[in-house]
Amino acid sequence: MPNAKDANANAYLNILLVGPTGSGKTTQIRTLPGKKFAYLFDPNALASLRGADIDYEEWLPDSLELDTTIKGFNKGAKSDRPPSAKEPRIYVDWVTDLAAKAQEQFFKPYDWVCFDSLTFLQKACFDRQMYLNNRFGGVEELADYRVVGSKLSDLFRSITSEQTNIFCTGHLQTFQDEKTKIITTQLNLSGQARSVIPLMFSDIWLAKNSSTEEALKYQIQTRPAARGLDTIRSSMSGLEMFEDVTIEDISKPETYGIGNIVKRNQ
Repeated sequence: MPNAKDANANAYLNILLVGPTGSGKTTQIRTLPGKKFAYLFDPNALASLRGADIDYEEWLPDSLELDTTIKGFNKGAKSDRPPSAKEPRIYVDWVTDLAAKAQEQFFKPYDWVCFDSLTFLQKACFDRQMYLNNRFGGVEELADYRVVGSKLSDLFRSITSEQTNIFCTGHLQTFQDEKTKIITTQLNLSGQARSVIPLMFSDIWLAKNSSTEEALKYQIQTRPAARGLDTIRSSMSGLEMFEDVTIEDISKPETYGIGNIVKRNQ
């Protein structure tokens, strides 16, 4: 019978790196030690990874899959939908591909499987949900947020159980309560995914661009502050509240950034 005292605490890591655009989230994939595979849903992801030793697949909508309709609200409003709009299949085709790869043990040679980003993956799921309910191009309803949140939660429960390290990027939402004026920062995830998906990650860090006029600088916040995102946490010991993850030499990325933090804690 296995005993916890014999377990390797750092056998597999599930890292979620969140933050605003331009905070260096995608670039940190370069720093991860070992062989890497990345699913790219963000159309700008490859610009940050070009030239790096990373196997990848892009899952982006083609021009025929885009919905350009404007929703009519008034009674008897005209339809703005082109009759030849293509079925959005990114989400369903990607889930099928993911399941096939897992069955074939495609990920076994890789040290890291990366997902960039949860925000665009969620968008693909929304597109599919709206299409199946004959509302593609319309405004999302509460039920849509619940369905998408549930699907993403189930999906990442399987993903994070894979015998490999997982690295995901995501974005934040900030809003102010009209009555209390309290500002809340939370993950840009829908429904139960906002509370359930963080439970599946060993480390949730906030990426920050701390550059000055003199130099580019990037940090991650490893512990929650009194205000801001309260789901930040670390499984690694000895980390500072703010860790410098600037890549000083792009030709040797694994000696910097999050990859260096991971190696320090192995």
